[in-house]
Amino acid sequence: MKPAPIRALSSTGSNISVQTAKEVHLGRLPPASLVYWLRLGFGVLAGVVYNLAGFGSLGVGLGTLSMITVGIGVYSVSVFLVKNLLGYGPEVLKGPNKHVTIGMGSYVIWMIFTTILLYTVLNPHPS
Repeated sequence: MKPAPIRALSSTGSNISVQTAKEVHLGRLPPASLVYWLRLGFGVLAGVVYNLAGFGSLGVGLGTLSMITVGIGVYSVSVFLVKNLLGYGPEVLKGPNKHVTIGMGSYVIWMIFTTILLYTVLNPHPS
């Protein structure tokens, strides 16, 4: 009886797979969709932070300036999260600045919507 030949592991006969950052999907969403929905959620979070901090009582000028500041701060946290924690860079999102630009419009719209809605609910003025 002949002993079975020893085969080396090769890429064609191996069942070992390497998962790269391009293949990582949280849930069923592709990376671009995940970034979009994450930015939408961060827009809502920015509106909540603005109202809970009480910046709406500062007046129109300082209130607007503080809204812009909170918006830029929360957005920069979302960029950090996407780029460094999730690891979605230009290769995964298929563009040089996509980790920054995906969901930017939705972020701004939802931040403004949430800010106005919460301000109206939390600060009812008698008519």
